[in-house]
Amino acid sequence: MIARLSLRIANFIRQNNEQASSLDVLMFSLTIVLNTLVIIIVVLGIGALTGRFSEAAVIFFGFVFLRFFSGGFHLPSSGLCNAFSIITFSILMHLPMVYWNGGLIVNLISLLLALIYAPTKDIMALNRLGPKYTVHFKIATVLIILSNFWIQSPALALAFIAQTLSLLPIAYRGAALFERR
Repeated sequence: MIARLSLRIANFIRQNNEQASSLDVLMFSLTIVLNTLVIIIVVLGIGALTGRFSEAAVIFFGFVFLRFFSGGFHLPSSGLCNAFSIITFSILMHLPMVYWNGGLIVNLISLLLALIYAPTKDIMALNRLGPKYTVHFKIATVLIILSNFWIQSPALALAFIAQTLSLLPIAYRGAALFERR
């Protein structure tokens, strides 16, 4: 469905703009944008319907912001990624947690995992700055997590633990199982 919509939009852009990128480049870019929009709309919609809109927004944007600097495993298809993301964020937004009871411990675990595993090689290969900025990405990752010791948001603590768990080697092995099917 998203691939067909990406193709239709890409064809429209190519027909109406002589300087547009190739069809493949447009489709690839549009697929990423549309998949992200699907996740945002569904997660925030579920949050709104269940009275957890603010938690949904904090978890989604906290996760994405941390992931930009830390990296993490990727699932082999956009459909799997969409389903996994929507299910994960939907569960996280409904978990009851008080920051001082569980959030502090979850934050500490996230910090430890980030210190050990962030940033991943894949995120350093994807960014335009290159591997010489690995230390900068680690510092940014750690500072983002450290900020929650001041903010004390249980939703951010959940977002950060979900993201830092995606840095673990076992998460990469689990994602590889989906590639074999």
